Amino acid sequence: MEKVIFDCDNTMGLRTKEIDDGLAYYYLLGRPDIKLMGITTTFGNGTIDQVYTQTKQLVSEVGIPDLPVKRGAGQRYDGSTPAAHFLKEMAAAYPGELTILATGPLGNLRGAQELDPDFFNNIKQIICMGGYLRSVRLGRRQVKELNLSADPEASHLVLNAPCPVTLMNAQICLQAPFTWGDLKKLDFWSVESRWIVRRWLILHGIFCGIGNFYLWDLLPAVYISFPELFNNNLITITSSVEDLEDGTLLPVDVKSNHGVNMPALIKDFDLFMKILFDAWSEIPV
Repeated sequence: MEKVIFDCDNTMGLRTKEIDDGLAYYYLLGRPDIKLMGITTTFGNGTIDQVYTQTKQLVSEVGIPDLPVKRGAGQRYDGSTPAAHFLKEMAAAYPGELTILATGPLGNLRGAQELDPDFFNNIKQIICMGGYLRSVRLGRRQVKELNLSADPEASHLVLNAPCPVTLMNAQICLQAPFTWGDLKKLDFWSVESRWIVRRWLILHGIFCGIGNFYLWDLLPAVYISFPELFNNNLITITSSVEDLEDGTLLPVDVKSNHGVNMPALIKDFDLFMKILFDAWSEIPV
């Protein structure tokens, strides 16, 4: 059983806001091999007030009784938050056992490290999403990187942490579209839940001119149980804090056994989607 803390910037349920953190939460709940130990929240897709409120509501509607949900960083340089304290305490309580799935800015992890210099050494692994190798265009719209760039000092610290780090960048995430055809397969969900997904597809059509959105946060979530579904790509990221101000990743071939694993390929996309739908079908939303 994989012990996981989900560090996220969930805004699922808010109009015009991202839904992939929420979809990742549903996926985690549907996996029998994952024990969700808690959720820490951060600004990113919305303000910390929006993210914390929406995440508390999401967990109250569909969740584990008494699952801890902690308020975290509300801005860059935000350090000693309830989320940072929770991460520090859980890492110390379960040394070498915790996986942190981080799908937003990484300030909570930096805060935990500042509270306990052994924090990263106590973590089994960090699996995160963010950064790009080159600029990203979704249809007619150029999009900015929003995770690593939101707190570049924290990002630099995590990308150079002593524990294993896996990073899903924007380029591999573009291999995972969610289409109108996929929406039809969510017939096991309620009309309200499907409408949230439908609305996000509509917004991508209006603003980007495309008939899909991308499953950004689901890639690192699936990696927890199925690392073999992705190619291993151990590299050193030489990006400075200044480079990370806009999320730019500068990878070079690793010269030792330590580096960041930055997969470049989903080996079997059909299997990837089946894994998602199998987990989602277990959750009554």
